[in-house]
Amino acid sequence: MSYKERMHPKVSKAEIEVFKALSQAGLTGGMVTQQPIILKATIPDFCWIEKRKIVYLDGNPVHKKDKQIERDEEIDALLTTQGWDVLRIPYDPPLNNKELIGIMATIKRFLNVDEEETQDVT
Repeated sequence: MSYKERMHPKVSKAEIEVFKALSQAGLTGGMVTQQPIILKATIPDFCWIEKRKIVYLDGNPVHKKDKQIERDEEIDALLTTQGWDVLRIPYDPPLNNKELIGIMATIKRFLNVDEEETQDVT
């Protein structure tokens, strides 16, 4: 099954690249992508249900708008109230390799994954 077939049809190129990197690093076990998990009003980009951790990749062109910022904060508050840890990673598209490496390091820290347990994404 290809990466695109495992994800929602309207994913960004950055989400696909991060998914590939997570897969290469062995971090997709127990993860679901692009599916409503808790709230019908939100679809997390990456979610580890057993760890109760959600990651959103927030492209700055969309997520820097006042209305979207307010909506994101509301979603984060609702998820946090329900016991989820939420990580939002802002980025400027298109995603380059240096940014991808930084995003992967951030996600690994968020998931409490030892760098030595995963494979290199470069």
